[in-house]
Amino acid sequence: MLVVLNPQSNAGTALRRWGPVEQLLRQRYPALTVELPADAEQATKLVRAHIDNHADRTPGPIVAAGGDGMVNLVLNAVMDPETDRPRRGAEEIALGAVGLGSSNDFHKPLRSESMIADVAVRVDADRAERVDVGKVSMLLPDGTRAVRYFLLNASMGLVAAGNDSFNHASGVVGWLKSRNVEAAIVATALANIATHTPLRVEIRGTDWEHRTPITNIGVIKSVHFAGGMYYDTPVTRADGHFDVNIWDAVGRARVLALIAGLYRGKFSTSTAAICHRDTAVELRPDRPAPLELDGEITVVESARLEVLPRVLKVCAA
Repeated sequence: MLVVLNPQSNAGTALRRWGPVEQLLRQRYPALTVELPADAEQATKLVRAHIDNHADRTPGPIVAAGGDGMVNLVLNAVMDPETDRPRRGAEEIALGAVGLGSSNDFHKPLRSESMIADVAVRVDADRAERVDVGKVSMLLPDGTRAVRYFLLNASMGLVAAGNDSFNHASGVVGWLKSRNVEAAIVATALANIATHTPLRVEIRGTDWEHRTPITNIGVIKSVHFAGGMYYDTPVTRADGHFDVNIWDAVGRARVLALIAGLYRGKFSTSTAAICHRDTAVELRPDRPAPLELDGEITVVESARLEVLPRVLKVCAA
């Protein structure tokens, strides 16, 4: 088992929280290897070297220790854009995770039996299940094209702007982030709502389209996002579809009410909610806009998102 650990997760608290988890995991998995890469590039190289070094046999699970962004980084290191499958030698690899981040939506809903020292852990490769992966083909503002993959959700609009602000938090919000994640998320949301303007984006599904301005669009494979918020739409991680949840362009008071409802898992009954299910969605904003993928931000001219059904094995809790 290879653990790729981001010590900077959750405002630099990850390494301290990792200690008791490592102690127990080493008892269960004596062959455990832990790497602390200096940056995302080195983390990607470590994952791919692990796969290449075990090409003659199925490698043990690769475990992302950190937040949802670290899980996304390992996912993209494992996936091969030429085949839209795990890289050669990693076809049967299982992706695991240790939730040392601020949100840890990959682990939700949390179960007490999957916790070690109040940290969510998914490393059981023997009970791994195949899940869908979201593929995003992006046109970037400089004219280049890129492919990225995600496991949880993609968003454009208010949530993406909030994630960008949260990832680069400083001052009071940065202080809150290391002490009370939910309070930091709420503070970030309020600040972004105060300055948010509706986004003009052309949205096209398989047999539908949406052309009026929006507050946000979520293209999701997991209902959980942004800490404690969650949708009430029916998507599961292996059903071969996205839920496409659009927040209509409404005033700030109604956006606040919508967010309050999302903290109670209420969305689809809101008059500001527009819900679709589809296997592919195209987003064309009228100007370059941040696209959030599992909490990580890329500014895009346009993006096409599609479901890759059950292409990846994910460890059980």
